[in-house]
Amino acid sequence: MLKKSTKDQILGNHLFWFLLLLLVNFAAYGAFLRFAPIYDFYNFFFPYRYSIVDAISHGSLPFWNPYQTMGIPAHADPQSGVFYLPVWIFALIFGKYTTVCCAAEFLFHTFVGACGCYLLIHYFTKDKLSAFTFSCAYVLSGFFVGNAQHLVWIISAAWLPWVIYSFILLFEEPGIVPMLLLPITFSLMLTGGYPGFIFILFYLLLLLFIFFVIRIIHNKQQDFKRLISFLLGAVFLSFLLSAPALISFWEIQPHITRGATLSFEVTTQPVTIQSLISFFFPYIACSSPDFVNTDISTGSVFIGMFSIPMIFIGLKENKNQLLWILFAFGLVSLLLAFGQAIPTNRILFEYLPFLGLIRLPALCRIYFILSVLIIASVGFKSFKEQLPTYRLPVAIVFAVLCIIFIIIALVSAHDNSSFDMEHPLNGPFTEKLMIEACISAIIAGALAFSLFFTNGKILLGILLAIFVTEGVSQANICGPKTIYDTKVDLNRLAEVTSIDGFPIPDSIKSDEKIIRLRNWDFLWTNVGMFAKEVEYYSYNPVKLYGNKRMLKKYLDAEKPLYLPLSFFPNTVIYDTTAHFLNADTAYTTNPEGSKCFTDGIAKTEVISFRPGFVAARTETSIERPWVLCQNVYSGWEARVDGKKVKLDTLNFTMQTVMVPAGKHTLELRYHRPFYAWIFVLQCVLTLLSVGAIFWVLWKNHISPENIP
Repeated sequence: MLKKSTKDQILGNHLFWFLLLLLVNFAAYGAFLRFAPIYDFYNFFFPYRYSIVDAISHGSLPFWNPYQTMGIPAHADPQSGVFYLPVWIFALIFGKYTTVCCAAEFLFHTFVGACGCYLLIHYFTKDKLSAFTFSCAYVLSGFFVGNAQHLVWIISAAWLPWVIYSFILLFEEPGIVPMLLLPITFSLMLTGGYPGFIFILFYLLLLLFIFFVIRIIHNKQQDFKRLISFLLGAVFLSFLLSAPALISFWEIQPHITRGATLSFEVTTQPVTIQSLISFFFPYIACSSPDFVNTDISTGSVFIGMFSIPMIFIGLKENKNQLLWILFAFGLVSLLLAFGQAIPTNRILFEYLPFLGLIRLPALCRIYFILSVLIIASVGFKSFKEQLPTYRLPVAIVFAVLCIIFIIIALVSAHDNSSFDMEHPLNGPFTEKLMIEACISAIIAGALAFSLFFTNGKILLGILLAIFVTEGVSQANICGPKTIYDTKVDLNRLAEVTSIDGFPIPDSIKSDEKIIRLRNWDFLWTNVGMFAKEVEYYSYNPVKLYGNKRMLKKYLDAEKPLYLPLSFFPNTVIYDTTAHFLNADTAYTTNPEGSKCFTDGIAKTEVISFRPGFVAARTETSIERPWVLCQNVYSGWEARVDGKKVKLDTLNFTMQTVMVPAGKHTLELRYHRPFYAWIFVLQCVLTLLSVGAIFWVLWKNHISPENIP
């Protein structure tokens, strides 16, 4: 039977605070709805979402992406989101993925993250105001603002507090709800997020598991058998809900250029000492990469000025061993986020499993941000309860900070001989520093003034208003740099995504050629999915070895590749090294495969081309190989006139079929019924689990006498 404290955690009187979180969310990020996404968002994640939703809306499974690098198994790309259920919901609701959908998905996940953080903090503090205050700080933090362009990072950060909360709840109060909630949230984090966060999460959950086991052994009070049964149930269900993605990732590992352990020297874009200025001046970290010495997306650790003294109060007042564990893990995560700047990180990256797969160590900072905000919430609760004790010291801290910021503003103003009133935030570094110092001085001054001259509930309300205003303001100031692009013409972007259905490409092209031919100069890469054209090379972290091997000669020579979508080569030669290609010649790695094909008739016409399916009509005088510019991968099947035939490989990676003389119809299909069925299982089990959670909570909510 569900304990009352568990019910209160989820079904308690939190609706008002959730609605406030939604309002804060819109105040901070609502402008995104009016603009295009920025950087990697619209050059990588937007095209991916667009292609998946487009395939679903046209009745095709989005398992194969035919346009990127001559076709890749999209379901095996950890960042594609093929098995992420919210993507399918977007497809069913909107039918087409637009810039508004980008913003809506971002807002959805920031709200999800806020609610999860609220529940996690409330579990420790049992205080709604503290939970609301620092869940706001979480989704307004430098991580969400800075890394907004990396949608999968945002998804990971959104579900992270939910996973930690449900894991703790499973040990503290074993029952149906946490047993189901943990697999649901973990699978959503895994199928929609970035793998690096799962690697760090693994160590956190392992640490928490050890802590709880030691405590159980020491106390000898908990029903260990009951706990184990719920824990095993959660583990088993977690695997089932994540199975499509996990099996896909495992399958593709031998075929991709990524996935191997990285050298510590190639880790990049870490948090830096200079970027710690973002604690008070987040816009500097989001707009001055030369100063912070890292990418504008990865340096910010902003958590709101009011959080800083609350952290120290929380550390002083905290009596919860579990919180000390979380805080220690957060500090270690911050050290990891510095990457190569901390020499001892080499030991962890090289000897701890999975850490060597993390190319961008700055992602670790979210674990630091979350842990210190939980500690800060404990400090805020103590601050409220012991207001006479803490009010004056905290007021002095903010008064001193105000003076420091004023001095910084004055010094920076002295260096600005000409201030650009029209574009003040796009000026030189000293101009940005002056503006940020002025904003921080106002915030610190307002906090100090409130603490000196107000008291009681009025004081708490003012402090909360100032704190949230700071976060919302900084999110809107940083937004045009890291969240949305105010310069992109939405009408032009709408034209780019206006191609309906699946027209048949005539040849394969590079993304640069597609951009040039269509005058899409405002886009960077991955435009094949918009143009419905096959790119032989474009930015994609999942590249098949065969494709990379075939293109090596072209990439080394910086020479473009010209090939029709399908062709009959006149000559097949044996070679194990790459060649410059043309439609008359192909090469094979089979020593016995060399042959010349000379005849008067060799016609091919592709008559259907959609994700996972290609059909063509052919006419030849003799039996000869037909080549399709799509990568060979497990699951592709070929049929000639309805009869299954052998699918082979030419040019290291291209699909080829021996076609008999005469007129024939060819069909090639990416047939993965196993993944389709286990994905259906994932969907059904997720829906049943969500329904079971609500049923248990509702049953206990309307029958309080049944709660022990």
